[in-house]
Amino acid sequence: MLLPPPIMMKLAREFLGLSQEMVEAHSGISRSSIQRVERGVAGMLNSAAELKKFYVKNGIVFLPPENGRGWGIVNNNAVEDDSPLNHLPSVELQKHSTPKVK
Repeated sequence: MLLPPPIMMKLAREFLGLSQEMVEAHSGISRSSIQRVERGVAGMLNSAAELKKFYVKNGIVFLPPENGRGWGIVNNNAVEDDSPLNHLPSVELQKHSTPKVK
């Protein structure tokens, strides 16, 4: 399976109008794994493959390079001007606490 480069994974998420937290809630892939995939951290092939499956299932088409051109992306949800970017139900997100610096 050909995996898109990290920037395309990030663009897919943004193209669906989702935050990393929302993808985590809908896909079960941890936010830290999503962050690592989007940064291109080595050793994240399984998470990248699962993330790609999630995006494809939710309307994203990754267009691999051909004829000297780079990667492309299509959001099949956005076929009309007023179409929502995704069809996922709303979820309540957990708040992530950040440690306070003293």
